[in-house]
Amino acid sequence: MASVREWLSEAARDAVSAQAGRLILWMPVALGGGCAVYLSLKFEPALWMALGFVVVCAALVWGVRRFGALPYVTNIAWLFLAFAVGFAVCRVRTERVAAPVLSGVETQFRIEAVVIDVIGSDTDTPRLLVAPLKMSGLSPGETPIRLRLSLRQVPEGIAPGQAIRAFAIVNPPAAPNIPGGFDYARTAWFDAIGGVGFVPGKVVQIEAPPMSGRLKGMVTLNQWRWQITRHIVSVLDGQAGQGTRLGGFAAALVTGHQAYLAPELVEDMRDSGLAHILSISGLHMAIVGGFAFFACRAGLALIPAVALRYPIKKWAAGFGIFAVMIYLAISGAPAPAIRAAVVAIVAFGAILLDRRALSLRALALAAIVVLCLMPEAVFEPGFQMSFCATAALLALSESLPSVPKELSVPWWVRAWQGFWRGIWISIVASTVAGLATTPFGIFYFNRAQMYGLIANLLEAPITGFVIMPGLAVGTALSATPLGTPFLWLAGWGLWLIDRIAGFVAHLPGAVAAVSSPPDIALLLSFAGVLWLCLIRGKARWLGMIAALAILYWPREKAPDLWLHAEAANAAVQIDGKAYALRAKVQQYGYEQWVKRYSLTPEETRLMQDYQCKSYVCIPTQTAPYSVGFAFGKKPPKIENLEALCRSAKLVVIRSAIESWPESCKGVNRITAADFDRLGAMELNRNLNGTWAIKAAQPLRGNRPWTR
Repeated sequence: MASVREWLSEAARDAVSAQAGRLILWMPVALGGGCAVYLSLKFEPALWMALGFVVVCAALVWGVRRFGALPYVTNIAWLFLAFAVGFAVCRVRTERVAAPVLSGVETQFRIEAVVIDVIGSDTDTPRLLVAPLKMSGLSPGETPIRLRLSLRQVPEGIAPGQAIRAFAIVNPPAAPNIPGGFDYARTAWFDAIGGVGFVPGKVVQIEAPPMSGRLKGMVTLNQWRWQITRHIVSVLDGQAGQGTRLGGFAAALVTGHQAYLAPELVEDMRDSGLAHILSISGLHMAIVGGFAFFACRAGLALIPAVALRYPIKKWAAGFGIFAVMIYLAISGAPAPAIRAAVVAIVAFGAILLDRRALSLRALALAAIVVLCLMPEAVFEPGFQMSFCATAALLALSESLPSVPKELSVPWWVRAWQGFWRGIWISIVASTVAGLATTPFGIFYFNRAQMYGLIANLLEAPITGFVIMPGLAVGTALSATPLGTPFLWLAGWGLWLIDRIAGFVAHLPGAVAAVSSPPDIALLLSFAGVLWLCLIRGKARWLGMIAALAILYWPREKAPDLWLHAEAANAAVQIDGKAYALRAKVQQYGYEQWVKRYSLTPEETRLMQDYQCKSYVCIPTQTAPYSVGFAFGKKPPKIENLEALCRSAKLVVIRSAIESWPESCKGVNRITAADFDRLGAMELNRNLNGTWAIKAAQPLRGNRPWTR
């Protein structure tokens, strides 16, 4: 027994000693933990509390260093300080980005605004990001500084910098569609978007007024980006705005504009595991920066007088930073692109300082910079997935043994060996990166792409050696006829990627639907992946138990009913099958609910379970639950209300009822006041016939973006 204790003690000492010098790797983890805790609170802490926490932790660090505490105690104190800094930085950023948000009392406005950018996820939902100049019924102090407006189609000639006038229906940024779901209102708060709506009619262009310096600079940059987008689309599709398959694909990779993406292409890319290509992030920055670096270095190496006298590697690194910054500006600087640019700049900066460019330390520094600039990114799937994938690849490179170089070997033998080693490294790297991001794909997107490895192996060389270099050179030379052949070359590569995505997406069993686990399962898996990446030695494999939590953790039982946050729709679940009571209203929330619990749509049951007419749905004898619904904004007619109460034990009504008929006295009710207070709801019927309610709004708490 004593020998076992001695062995365990010695193994623990070896494991701890192997982690020497790794504190910097855990600093961004603690920093992000502080950001996450702040964003998860149900109340808004005072600023003095956040700053006081930092002071206390700084004093703790000073104390343990002053009195010579053990190294691990000092490290723990530093981690507490990083946690406190993350908490405070997120609190300060919340204060800095504060801007007016619509109350929702009035939703119809006459708007005059300046177009900041044309955005959109595909050609079916083009959108404008605008800066309102005037909104009917609102004072300047109540007018949001940013709005996102959906259009039926992008009007001809509309471009950033133009002023428009339109009638729009605008609401506050949406609360979660399901309890515990994605909170768009929080994202909109940090983007200073105070309202989201749509323009049902025409958009009229008006004379643009003078703009502030910051807005003018933003608009000027977006005008340039929009011109590049239209040029790429026109070259690859023959005529701007038509075809929208390859031209929109290319534009999304260069400028980030997704207004010309074909919905079918997006679906194929998602189902094949290639959707990450459509969002400008680490892959794109690495390829553009790396292409610029190697092209510059190769060009300078051809000039002996320069190559032998000057540090051309550092010059090339400087050119790589310049290329990354230009690409970041052209892309519109979305959050994933900023994160990727920071990582690339840190890597090139390491070359300038004679340090190792690709290392976990460089990644940790990049994560710290990103979290200090955008602490809210800690809850974004893109941030979590990109940094976990990169950390996994860097940890893999640390653990792989170096290959000795053989002397006096024919070139064709070296080429053959290098080819197969490249294939092997590609397979291992794609597998490791895919495994590192799998927990997030399951949790956030409820789907697992079964053939994603195959698709990514086929896509990687085409994107790296054909598409991105062709787009980079073609865009740089777009003002001359020389750019067109390079864009055509990139278009050929995009055509291949399109075919690969379509082939893989339509293979049998290409996508597996998976229900979401509880938050604790993602937290454990996240911690396990970080442990596997950041811990040295055999002790790292202890993290595998936690990393797999996303797979073995029990799933929640699917609720019996789902109610939309504004009572515009509802859905029923019975034996793993679900159907919505309104087939064409607020389907996005219903689809999120179905995906979260991996339910099977069964729309045919609606006709036999409910009789729906004039916004009122009365349950029949075959309905699994005795619940009736009235979806109209106006109170239902008295006879309809009485029919609901006679047929149902629970009545869900969107409107406020001032006077209930006698037949409704013994019936449970959920009305407009309940939706205002609770938001979206999930209902479970208990064995005694009562209903248990889980609501979205109480889970959000009282924060600036929930008011």
